[in-house]
Amino acid sequence: MSHSFSVSNISNLPVQATISNLGISNLRFTDDSPQPQNNTWPNDESYLYIDDVSVRPVETSFSDGTFTARVFANSSPQDYELAIKLVTEIASSNNTSIQPEGDVDMDVESFIRNYDQNWIEEHCNTMFQMLAGTITHHQSTATLSGTRRELHAGPKLLGQLLKHPDSAATELHERFRTLNYLENRNVYIASGITLNNQEKDKEVDMSVFGPDVNTVLSTSVDAISLRINDDDMIFVTLDQLADALGDRGKWLSEHILLAPAIVGSEWDALIASLKPVAQDLFDFAHAVDPNRLAASDNETIDDYKALFSEDEWRNLLYTPVVVFGIVAGADGSIDKKEIKQFQDELIKGIVVDNRFMQQIMAEVLPVVPELLQDVVTVKVDPKDVLENITRAIDAKLPLKDAHEFKLALVMIGKEIAEASGGFLGMFGSKMSKEEEQALAAISLIIGLVPGHNPQ
Repeated sequence: MSHSFSVSNISNLPVQATISNLGISNLRFTDDSPQPQNNTWPNDESYLYIDDVSVRPVETSFSDGTFTARVFANSSPQDYELAIKLVTEIASSNNTSIQPEGDVDMDVESFIRNYDQNWIEEHCNTMFQMLAGTITHHQSTATLSGTRRELHAGPKLLGQLLKHPDSAATELHERFRTLNYLENRNVYIASGITLNNQEKDKEVDMSVFGPDVNTVLSTSVDAISLRINDDDMIFVTLDQLADALGDRGKWLSEHILLAPAIVGSEWDALIASLKPVAQDLFDFAHAVDPNRLAASDNETIDDYKALFSEDEWRNLLYTPVVVFGIVAGADGSIDKKEIKQFQDELIKGIVVDNRFMQQIMAEVLPVVPELLQDVVTVKVDPKDVLENITRAIDAKLPLKDAHEFKLALVMIGKEIAEASGGFLGMFGSKMSKEEEQALAAISLIIGLVPGHNPQ
């Protein structure tokens, strides 16, 4: 249940002055809502949030001299504080009163006195109890839209939260915040990898969880791989891993688990506890969708370049170089060893059994210095390149080719990190925090994130 606060009789509502007076430097309008024009507050519903703090945006509207701030149910205390601070500022600047939902009009002083931290805390706890009651009664999952991601609250998440009922609401907000801003956290976002058996009538989607790395995993894959030693791995479901981790693993959403960095003897103990339930990887396999095969495995394309515009193809050539630049430059420098590793990866791309990769890498290799210079001197925007080419390949390529290309980009980044001393920590070595964040950001942009389904 949302809660609104309104301010009427507003003669002037300049955006810059209003926001400046709040003193919140990281206040943002959501990208997908109307933006201020000519320093005027948007008439349609717009959404404000505090970057890296808010869990749900505050809905705002301004029409016929009335401003309204609406706080959604299960927002964090900081979101309520934002809405209250916003209407207080607007009312003060316009020498008018505030109309809280379900309450009488109040002057600013009375409003501040009544809608204080105690009211916020009580309201947050009430909203959580209502959410918990709904989930428990219906054994259902509720969807809460966040500032960047949706949180799905169901029995698994609720079960963890209610182990500490006094702090359950606070913990929900903290997990929601982590989910929203994963790319700002010290975590590796595990991508899904699709493997086919020899007969190609079955396939399995897998993610990797290794020691010494905080890892975000999703139930969208069939199996989770864990390393026993350099030559041996075991495969379990995410639910089985979550059970083995106990309270160390945190459900950020009903289908997304944050698995902690585990090292040494604790990792060995985890492996030992999972061995009795481990299965062969293809025991988790499912039948391949015939329609998917028709659109991917069975489709032959003579010239991939012909599918793309000139600008799109140029961006495709930049893409592996952009990934290299982001990861290799994450620590502030790019050395010769990393460049050599990158060129080796391009050569590998030429010999793989994928004609799209062959065509791309064959054209990239001779012009690496030119492309790298453009990336280093910021003649091209890495984020724009990745976003634009992701849209292009998703629209124009068979699913298999698009997915393999995305995985290849991530693998280039991983190999570059290895050249500088790390490998995402997946197989023993630990990459730098900066490299880890760079790979997570790349995975996010190109769509290899928790919940990604290559079907």
